[in-house]
This record gives sequence, C-alpha cells and structure tokens, in this order.
Amino acid sequence: MFCSSRPRPSELSDTASFGLYTDYYARRVGLSQNKLSVCARMSQSRLNKIVNETVRNVPVETLVSLCLVLGLNEDEAIDYLARCERAFSPAKPVHQCYLELIRLYSQAEQNYRGVSNEELQAVLNEADDYLIAKGFPALPDCNL
Repeated sequence: MFCSSRPRPSELSDTASFGLYTDYYARRVGLSQNKLSVCARMSQSRLNKIVNETVRNVPVETLVSLCLVLGLNEDEAIDYLARCERAFSPAKPVHQCYLELIRLYSQAEQNYRGVSNEELQAVLNEADDYLIAKGFPALPDCNL
C-alpha cells in the first residue's frame, strides 16, 4: 500500500525501500496505486505484493512495465530494478530494447491526472507495438 505521508526526494535515500520509491514516482506523475496497477496491467493485489516486497523474483518485464508507466529515466530505472534485485543484461537484446523504450517514455511528459481508465489501460500499447516491430514479445498482461 502507498504511504500516507508523501516522501520527498530528499527523503529517498539510497537505502529507501522499493515501496517508497514506487510511491514517490507514482505521485510524481499523478497516479494512485489503483491507477498504477491499471496502467501496468496487473491487479492491485499483485502490485501491492510487489511494492511491499512479499513477492520475490519479479520478472524484469513486469518491472519494465512499471518503469515505463512511471516515466523513469534510464538511471532511475536501473536503480529501481536493483531494488528488486534485478538488472538489465547487456547479453539480452530484449533488455537493450527495454532500455530504448525507457529512454523514449522518459522523454514524454507523464501526467495521468484526469485520465480515463480506458486511456490508462492503453499506456503500454505503444511499447508493445515497438517491441513487436523489433521482433520481441509484447509486455506482459498480468491480468490474463
């Protein structure tokens, strides 16, 4: 669950939890936890388990979905994955494609305030198209 008191950037130390970082980044782009789960194509229950670190071994693809929705830049994304003990592998071409997507999404203004649920559900559609055009599978839909 998201924190009731909003963390400020100065409160996000190197040792801050994955949950605090998720909360900060979500609030930065105007997302509640419910809306974040809709955008990232996962149930709120699944997102809660990931954010609260009760689920281990979160797939890189799932974390990439969160990075894209949150508009993280490359450095933020690398740090974000590391908080879940995950990393991009230079030996995996799909991981390099994920980094390209992160760069693209981070350049776009991310502000979800007042956005409909239909629009929230479509946030990752362009990423899917990009991946498929490059010969990789679309990002996961954890709701299926």
